[in-house]
Amino acid sequence: MTQLLLFVQDPHALKSWSKATEFTKRVLYTLDVQPGELDTQASLLLIQLPSDAMEQAKVEKLIQMGFEVILFSNTPSATEGVQWFQKGIKGYMNTFAQAERIAQAIETVQTGNIWLGQSVMQSLVQAVSKRATPKSTAWKSRLSEREIEAMEWVLLGKNNQEIAEAMHISERTVKAHMHNLLEKLEAKDRLNLVIKVQNWSA
Repeated sequence: MTQLLLFVQDPHALKSWSKATEFTKRVLYTLDVQPGELDTQASLLLIQLPSDAMEQAKVEKLIQMGFEVILFSNTPSATEGVQWFQKGIKGYMNTFAQAERIAQAIETVQTGNIWLGQSVMQSLVQAVSKRATPKSTAWKSRLSEREIEAMEWVLLGKNNQEIAEAMHISERTVKAHMHNLLEKLEAKDRLNLVIKVQNWSA
C-alpha cells in the first residue's frame, strides 16, 4: 500500500491534498530525508515547489534517491514543468488543483505513467513536432480520413481547440478522434502518439 508523503506550506492546499485519496498520509516538515529513512518503493511524495534554490536542490536529491515525486507549483508554467520532468518528476500540477484532479494524478503515477498538465504536454508535443516529419505514412492505413486529418494537426503541435477550429468540429468530437487515435495506434498519451507516428516503420 502506498503512503503519501506531503510537503506543503499552504494550509488550503494541504486540506485539498488530504481529501484526494484514502491512502495513508504523512506530512513532512522538512525535505531533509536520510537514505533508508523512508521506503522509496512504498512512498509517493507530493511536494509544493519551494521558492528557495537550496530547498529545490533537496527535491532533486529525493528524485535521485529513487522517490516518485508529484510536484505542485503555485504558478505552473510549461517551461518550469518541462525542466522538472527532465530532472525526473512523475507529475506536475497546480498547488491549488481540485482534490479529484489530484486523485487522478496519483492514480496515473501509480500505474507507471506520468501526469502532465495540458500546457506542459502541449509544449513537449510542440518541441517534438518541430524535430522531424514522420518517416512513413503506413500508420494512416489504421485510421479513418477524419482521424488522419486530426493526427496531422496533432503533428503540427495544435491543441484540441485549435484542431476543432481547423476541422470545423466541436472539441468533443476532437476528443473522440484523440481517443480513437490513442487506441488504434496503441499510444499511452499525446506525446507518445507523436513520437510513435514520427518513428513509424512501414
